Amino acid sequence: MTTRRPLQIAISARALSLAYGGVREYVEATINELVRLDTPHRFTIYYAERRWLGANPPAREVALAAPHKLAWDHVVLPLRLAHDRPDVVWFPHNGSSLGVCLPTVVSVMDLLYFRVPELREREYPWLDTLYWRLMLPRSLHTARRVMTISDWTAFDAERLLGVARAKLRTVHLAPSERYAPPHPLALARVRQKYRLERPYFFYSGVLSPRKNVRLLVEALGRVRDELPHELVITGGPGYLETPLDDLIDQYCLAGRVRRIGLAPAEDLPGLYGGATALLFPSLYEGFGIPPLEAMACGCPVVCSNATSLPEVVGDAALTFDPRDATMLARHMRAVAQDAGLRTDLVRRGMARAACFSYRRVAREVLALIEEVAQ
Repeated sequence: MTTRRPLQIAISARALSLAYGGVREYVEATINELVRLDTPHRFTIYYAERRWLGANPPAREVALAAPHKLAWDHVVLPLRLAHDRPDVVWFPHNGSSLGVCLPTVVSVMDLLYFRVPELREREYPWLDTLYWRLMLPRSLHTARRVMTISDWTAFDAERLLGVARAKLRTVHLAPSERYAPPHPLALARVRQKYRLERPYFFYSGVLSPRKNVRLLVEALGRVRDELPHELVITGGPGYLETPLDDLIDQYCLAGRVRRIGLAPAEDLPGLYGGATALLFPSLYEGFGIPPLEAMACGCPVVCSNATSLPEVVGDAALTFDPRDATMLARHMRAVAQDAGLRTDLVRRGMARAACFSYRRVAREVLALIEEVAQ
């Protein structure tokens, strides 16, 4: 049973200074929904950049200046929290701050700073890896509750860091409201902007090794003489980039693998909506938001069956072993050639995406914060 007495709730929102990515979108969307809920509580949002002030009028907003993100996390923010004395602090991006002697809730995206059996390569720079290997165990063990974005991440928190299961709660992510079936004019604009003259398969995400994008090129090579499709790839840079040119040459796919860089957010619904399918071959995901974004836009999804992805897509996608290019190629043929299958995947995908919303995320986050404040 949770309390409904008015609470002073603090939110560490430094993640809004990130240039792009799922973490920033998660933090921004959840905060926006939290402050709109019918609640007696008072929210104070602590930012690292003044330009975010005024984004959430129902909440009190505080911009804190610091010379470096570590100083912000572990000096400036703790000092301000000690002065303000909120009832609960929510840290939505992996770790809490040193020196905060208040009840805390910490959200965890994934635990890729640690060695996981599913991957061989390190995902992040070694200094970041060292920092989070030191900070994350401390943050999760001192938190009153640990919020994970999937049951898989909760499993990792148990197996890698020994976090007690009773402390863990899963609150799934959701696609932004911008993801919906695009208007035909939006589809035409995106096709013209990116010169999409062929039918295409689509991939959205970074090119780090865990994303397994080489498998897409290999599978396209296996169907190149049967399908006219090209592969369109969008996403920002990762720490380790996956080389593709050798496979493009090996399978004679010059001109049929298009890397368009980081597409603006407003273009993504059209890119999803115009694709024959989203292909998502990842080896490891803490959640995996692109399949849900694609489903919300009416795009069929073909994704791997690794880690959290079955939990996300349910029965609304074609799935495959992320080491098996033959199985992926078979799915690509099927979804390209079978209109009935595409229609069924679109129907099931849109129903699946509708199960996830940031209003639900905000309610579940608030319930957990209230539970901690008992």
